[in-house]
Amino acid sequence: MPLALLHRRLVVGMGLAALAAFAAGAGLSPTLLLAAAGLGLALCWQPSPEWSRWVELASRVGVVALCAWMLYVAFVLVGDFMPAVLAMLLFLLVAECLRSLEARNDMRLYSLSFALLIAATAYYPGLGFAAGFTAYVALATLGMMVGFLRRQSEQFRLANVRVGRRFLVTTAALSGITLLMSAALFVVFPRLPRQWNVHGRRGAGEVMAGFSDQVSLGEVGSRITSNPEIAFRVEFPDGRPAFAEGLYWRGRSFDRFDGVRWSRSRSIPSARLSPSTYASRWGGPFLRSRIFGVPPGAGVLFGPHPIVDLRPRSAIRHFNDATGDVLFFGSDMPVYTVVSAAPSPPDDSLRAAPAGDYLDLRPYLRLPRLSERVHRLADSITAGHAGRLEQVRALERWLKTEFAYTLDLPRTRAEATLEGFLFRRREGHCEYFSTALAVLLRAKGIPARNVTGFLGGEWNQFGEYLAVTGNDAHAWVEVWFPRYGWVPFDATPPGRAGVVGRGRDSWAWPARFWLDGIEYRWYKWVIDYNLDKQIALFRDFSDMFSREPSVPGATEGNDGGWRRPLPWAMGTLAVALWVILAGRRRGRPLGPESRAYLALRRASARAGWLPHAGAGTPLALAGALARTGAPGAEAAAGVIGLYVRARF
Repeated sequence: MPLALLHRRLVVGMGLAALAAFAAGAGLSPTLLLAAAGLGLALCWQPSPEWSRWVELASRVGVVALCAWMLYVAFVLVGDFMPAVLAMLLFLLVAECLRSLEARNDMRLYSLSFALLIAATAYYPGLGFAAGFTAYVALATLGMMVGFLRRQSEQFRLANVRVGRRFLVTTAALSGITLLMSAALFVVFPRLPRQWNVHGRRGAGEVMAGFSDQVSLGEVGSRITSNPEIAFRVEFPDGRPAFAEGLYWRGRSFDRFDGVRWSRSRSIPSARLSPSTYASRWGGPFLRSRIFGVPPGAGVLFGPHPIVDLRPRSAIRHFNDATGDVLFFGSDMPVYTVVSAAPSPPDDSLRAAPAGDYLDLRPYLRLPRLSERVHRLADSITAGHAGRLEQVRALERWLKTEFAYTLDLPRTRAEATLEGFLFRRREGHCEYFSTALAVLLRAKGIPARNVTGFLGGEWNQFGEYLAVTGNDAHAWVEVWFPRYGWVPFDATPPGRAGVVGRGRDSWAWPARFWLDGIEYRWYKWVIDYNLDKQIALFRDFSDMFSREPSVPGATEGNDGGWRRPLPWAMGTLAVALWVILAGRRRGRPLGPESRAYLALRRASARAGWLPHAGAGTPLALAGALARTGAPGAEAAAGVIGLYVRARF
């Protein structure tokens, strides 16, 4: 393949790699698809100089139009003009790639593709970005090397210079060395302490199915579909608790029920205890969880109730509203550590709670107009149970034992109501059970509210974290107890776990779960690589070389041995590779072209036409002979051309 054609295809590949890195974070759009089509065309079609002039003219017109669009958006519509800037960047990149091979636009091509790669870093720098970046580095190394050879061959008029596969492979290996050196610099470069990071994809604005800003009973249809999308990930710095898959990750609370759906009142009196009060009255043990991310579109932070301490590790700000929900705002993806008082207070403590309270709890007692059957049902179930806790337990137990859990939606509007659930259908999903328990409790004069969040998750053994997915979305109830505040209760039957877990039995779930573990480690050790991790990594590395007695009772310097064999293995491997490569280099015979070229250099040095015989490239030697007017310069250029074609 001619150098000019090879160079153009490598540069187009650089543009495609940068485009892939950008699309991995920003997502696909018509603009990106059109740019990909244009770059794909440039891979297989090189226009003639006549067509190139038309392309250049069209690019100038397009740039003027895009500039006008950008100014109109910025100053007239007062909107975001960045899409116009991106469109201009992509338009220029495609236009330059579609010019003829004779065009000297190497630097423009390099700059435009690199600018696109830099723009990709402003979005989601996940595994897709890492793959695109790696491909870009490899292609850039090859492209710049081949571009240099092309310009040198054109300068010294060496025709039909081609490069072999061996040269391309060797040059591509240089990109691997470049990446390794960059990784080493990344690890050892001093990190500054910071309180923010980027851990996951920013929500796109749409709320994840199963978790929203309201709870509705009015849906009818066939069945709730599986949603294996990962909502957030949880680490346990103090070790994985035995009940990790049974934790309730509380999100939103709802006080207003209109007979069909739950919502939040715009203004409501404060009805919450302070975190310090929860910590002192509930006591330990305390659970520490480090949470990465939130569901797309969610405006709350999650954690087991009650949260007694919350510390963000990303650029977000949080605050507790009047209901105790933890709201946040900020442009960064939420990463935070919560400390929770779990589990709930024992039943004996709740029974001993005082009867009165100083808070205004009337919003949590309001009910819509219900039939008398609902009130009679609440009275019949709690008959013979005097205390608040006994009544709550009686209603919770009745719903768990007398009803069934299903993801099948009601078929008619009449069934998709609370009374249809209680008196006719007697099966439903978690929203029906939480609504029924909250309404029956309010009918008995007990303050209660509906709560949504997530229940449990699946432990990722590869990444050592709990993955909470959309299939784990759940609803339950919080009941107010004087002195102890809001206490969670769940009336959903235990069969829920088996029904929801069916979505994880698909053939693609294990691979997706494994890839999520890789992506999580990428964020943890690359995107969130900070000073603490750097110090810990250096400490672990130094521990590899520390001596410890290999036999109990032995002293260092006597029978002491290396605690870990990794340093010895690394050193042995490095020496073995050096011996193999050095042996191959010494044993490789020189071809006739190489011998002729070396003889030419020695003769040129003896004749004084090349003062520094050990310096310079073959093409530089040809230029030196031509400039000094050495006899046989043209023949020498032919020998050098043969050597370049054979060597490279």
